[in-house]
Amino acid sequence: MRAPKARLARLVRLAVVVLLVCSGCGLFSQGTVVSRAPAADDADQQPQEASPIPIATPDGKPLPDDAIVIGALMASTGLLAVYDEPALVAARIRIDALNEAGGLLGRPVVLRLIDSHTEMSSIRNGAEQLLLDGVDMVLMTCDAAFAVPALDVLEGSGTLVISPCGTDDSWITGELGERVFSMATPAGTEAMILVELLADRGFGTAAVVIDRTSTEAVSVCEQFKREFESTGGRVVGFYRYHSSSPWLLDPILGGLADRNPEAIVFCGTRLVAPEILTPIRAAGIVQPIFANSTMDGDFWIGRVSGVGDFTMLSYASVFQDTPDPSPAVRELLAEYLAVTGHRANDGRVVTGADAIEAYARAVKRAGTTEPGAVAGELERFDGEELAAGPTTFGPGVHAAVGRPMRIITLQGPYARYQRILVPPSLSE
Repeated sequence: MRAPKARLARLVRLAVVVLLVCSGCGLFSQGTVVSRAPAADDADQQPQEASPIPIATPDGKPLPDDAIVIGALMASTGLLAVYDEPALVAARIRIDALNEAGGLLGRPVVLRLIDSHTEMSSIRNGAEQLLLDGVDMVLMTCDAAFAVPALDVLEGSGTLVISPCGTDDSWITGELGERVFSMATPAGTEAMILVELLADRGFGTAAVVIDRTSTEAVSVCEQFKREFESTGGRVVGFYRYHSSSPWLLDPILGGLADRNPEAIVFCGTRLVAPEILTPIRAAGIVQPIFANSTMDGDFWIGRVSGVGDFTMLSYASVFQDTPDPSPAVRELLAEYLAVTGHRANDGRVVTGADAIEAYARAVKRAGTTEPGAVAGELERFDGEELAAGPTTFGPGVHAAVGRPMRIITLQGPYARYQRILVPPSLSE
């Protein structure tokens, strides 16, 4: 399916308005990660073996003179590791595949990783180090607030930056830099899909419950409220919760019981969600719950007794009994399992592979790794078929606005793939 840029105009305008109105244990260690070398012309030369789990080599180890160096400034430790690390592992898998096929432009591709530790000071210092290392492109952490100190350092050098998983709408408009892109679906698009899901079920009223530990979740639900009301829906309650403020739960339970919405829209994290959802269901509040992609996965379900009618968004189905319809996604998930020894926790893993795949395609078309030329090729993506779905960029449109998402529903204790839903402005 193609997504012509003209059909994205409404979504981009919405994102600009929103920007004006409102304002995780790691596999990696710090160092230089060298992927498997391209196949040698000399048949007697033995290829370098890749580690079954990516492990960093010591800092300062010499790299091939002609190497294309991809820097990674992401969190393998700290709060953001749960989002950054799966994408980082998938990126490494894709780099290994590139090298097995002979590299990129006939050159080996290496990965220089600096763990941000989810710390502002570390991420800025890391960006300065990557510039000294002479990287050709930087993979950036998912959270825009943590990325800003690094982007401030990198912008002056003209470095190309791709976040595998940045969802904040500030990635859309070039606000974070002229050569800064994200492979994730923006929060505004997720909000529109949630509105469409409620419309499909005929729900005209909704209550919104937000887990404030996730800035992404907050953004999705805030934008859902605006979009839902703009289409004639009515938000009858808007509640915020934080695990550091458990007394906020009573007003949420009382408000839901008193106002009796047709549906509940929940934006939160999988770690905190049971603190909210368990009491909601225990109180006899049985309305259908709709959640954004920060709830994707099934490891939290057993912590919520009687979760009931629950629908969430995803980039890919990781559930073995209802596999993803995309062969590319199924292949990636199988590779991830082979490398890590466990299946992916959620569908966001595909964006790490997409970041490398998008970069490789743009480099091949440009015939160079020069950042400006590669950025120009990325801006020409128009319905580019990647694992997460058709992806369109353009001048000032540097995130996958309007990309379809998977709909995952819970049936008993199991999460199951249901369908792919196209945002309403693209399906008209």
